Amino acid sequence: MFPLDKINKKRISSIFRRKREAEKEQDEAEDQPQPQSAAEPTAQAKPKARDDIEILLPPVHEGEMPTYFHVGGWAKDCLTSGYKFGVWHLRCSTKLDNDVVLSSFGEGNPHLTSVFGGLEVFKQFENYHTSLAWLTSNELQGELGVRAEVAGGIANSLLRTTLSMTDERQLKGKLKAGFERNPFKIELVVPIVKEPTLMGYVLVAPAANCLLGYRKVYSLAEKAFDKHAFCLGYNNESTEVGLKLENFQDMRGSIFQRIGESWAVALKMNFYGEEQLQKFAIGCQYQLEDGSLLKAKIRDDGNVGVVFQTKIGENIDVMYHVGCEGKAPISGHHKVGASWTFNC
Repeated sequence: MFPLDKINKKRISSIFRRKREAEKEQDEAEDQPQPQSAAEPTAQAKPKARDDIEILLPPVHEGEMPTYFHVGGWAKDCLTSGYKFGVWHLRCSTKLDNDVVLSSFGEGNPHLTSVFGGLEVFKQFENYHTSLAWLTSNELQGELGVRAEVAGGIANSLLRTTLSMTDERQLKGKLKAGFERNPFKIELVVPIVKEPTLMGYVLVAPAANCLLGYRKVYSLAEKAFDKHAFCLGYNNESTEVGLKLENFQDMRGSIFQRIGESWAVALKMNFYGEEQLQKFAIGCQYQLEDGSLLKAKIRDDGNVGVVFQTKIGENIDVMYHVGCEGKAPISGHHKVGASWTFNC
């Protein structure tokens, strides 16, 4: 039997957690070569789909294994978190006495008036949960999740459906299932209704602080594999190294290093073999005495960004970011944004 706080630590609501699944499906698509400069909006001038909401993977709970997507996670958090949420981003979550969570969010990305948002009700039971969400893209999304101890390990499954309420009503559905028993973990995403891909990964911890993994993506329409990926990760709480090889031609690597109690530096580099293209970002972060975090990074195209994140009391998280073109900091493109999160 799992206590609620074990199942649901630091949970805001499933509507925000779903970005983690989108991140898995897109496999860090924000790192792919893009025609725009980083100071320019990276999305079209329209409300974003839910899958573009920037929520990074949370820390691994004590006693649980990380996922394939935690490899290189500290470097990604240093170099990605806070830089892409748009002009404004607000979200509020309230937990009621009966373990019901009411959530709402709204954002303007990439422009002030490119508004996207949603409302959700979430209910946690002992070993399962259910939720229903409405999005301004005129979609209803529901999920039912179960989690239990099986054969000395932890098994979980999640059924997720999406109903489009536009003129052409369309129902989509998929099932995610996983099992972990240290030092082994597996997860699969199986399409049920009008979902295009079958995905999954296997992760093994052969030694302390080390991870080895394999991931595949299979296209049902093309009846062929879209992706084969291998990963190697190392993390000793001070140094993190991540390496991923995709389709035997694209390489992703990252390094994160803590320096003392307050400083840390990070490097992330991608090499795309088919295009013979290299992309990289390097940055640092400094933790203030009150726990606030100041981060800065520069990319291979010369664009620069700065993020400041802090807390107001125990229930309000605040984040600000600015960005500009390093080659033309005054006359070039600029980016400014603010994010406020209320947890009541």
